[in-house]
Amino acid sequence: MRDPVVITGIGLITPLAIGRRASWELIKRGCSGTRLVRLVTGETVIGGPSPLTVDEEAGEPVAVSSKAQRMALLAAEEALQDAGIQLHRLPPERVGCVLGATGCPSAAALTAARAGSVTDWMNSYPNMAAATVARRLGLRGPVLSPAAACATGLFAVLRAAQCLVDGVCDVVLAGSSDASLDIFTVSGFERLRVLASRESPQQACRPFDRNRCGFVIGEGAAVFVLERLSRAVRRGAFVYAVLEAGVLGSDAYHVTGLNPDPSGVAELIRRCLRRARISPRDVDYINAHGTATKVNDLTEAQAIRMAFGKYAERVKVSATKSMIGHLICAAGGVELAVTALAVADGYVPPTANVTDPDPECAIDCTPIRGVARPIETALKLSIAFGGHFGAAILRHPHVYGLATPVRRAA
Repeated sequence: MRDPVVITGIGLITPLAIGRRASWELIKRGCSGTRLVRLVTGETVIGGPSPLTVDEEAGEPVAVSSKAQRMALLAAEEALQDAGIQLHRLPPERVGCVLGATGCPSAAALTAARAGSVTDWMNSYPNMAAATVARRLGLRGPVLSPAAACATGLFAVLRAAQCLVDGVCDVVLAGSSDASLDIFTVSGFERLRVLASRESPQQACRPFDRNRCGFVIGEGAAVFVLERLSRAVRRGAFVYAVLEAGVLGSDAYHVTGLNPDPSGVAELIRRCLRRARISPRDVDYINAHGTATKVNDLTEAQAIRMAFGKYAERVKVSATKSMIGHLICAAGGVELAVTALAVADGYVPPTANVTDPDPECAIDCTPIRGVARPIETALKLSIAFGGHFGAAILRHPHVYGLATPVRRAA
């Protein structure tokens, strides 16, 4: 694209911190946001709860049923401030909102319905985060809420980019939010036997390690300000990264299981590279889906090796879930934010807890310690229940000869 979509603002909430600056600095250091968590039902699990526990406006605890919405709104406000966007100066019908999120757990929705709480019942709808952000910020452009399980955040960003390419919007808020650390969700994943063991909570999630045993559920949100490059240049905006290309797909295999044949994911990667008009040797960094489950990590690693061929050994890879857990619907958005920050800051974040890299995976997963190095091109992968696949290419703005105000990523 001669006038590509760019990221000019990032709002981020992770189990590590509220805000992109604090979250990114802790991720760079390989810090863990997971710990033992006592659920409202009394069970103790390993999780990565969001630091957002109190609604500062209301001065009271954030209700489970509205937590995803509250996180989405805070992340959206941070993204707008970061981008220097003043909404009152824009035609409201030219500003869109594409946000995927969980509603409240089914058990909580049932309790709310029986208690006659219309608000809590409405909060069970997955579109309510997008609707809440649009209503609170006065956005009258398209308001969409994609649903693609763990790939939702990436799907939302790619759909938002299309709104800009089609000329429907001038600015779009895009991302995802999730607050699924509840007994309903935990029980389901426990039955699938994909959760990490309850020993050493901060070291529980070990993507690409020989002794990996599953993931940890986390909570968080990421919202981006997206606009066209020409608009960003006119207003002198800082550009984190150029969204060079994105592709979506499906393996049409199983409702929860990933096809162990890596060729489907490998072809997704190839399609994304072709759309970006780059070759495997041009990619400096991959932010992997990296769930720390036996089959998924192996299949993803094999797909990377298959798609990158002889260049697979030189590309740096990391799995953010090792530090913040699996943020379910918010995973793709939060991990894309980490990828954009990595590009802008010139820093490959680590995969924490990898003390014995699995030789069958055979990729450089940047174990334990991150690496400071220029990142001109990065690839983000998302893989989800239902067979949803997503991939996106981010490029450093200097690829387009863009001279923006000098500023660190955070």
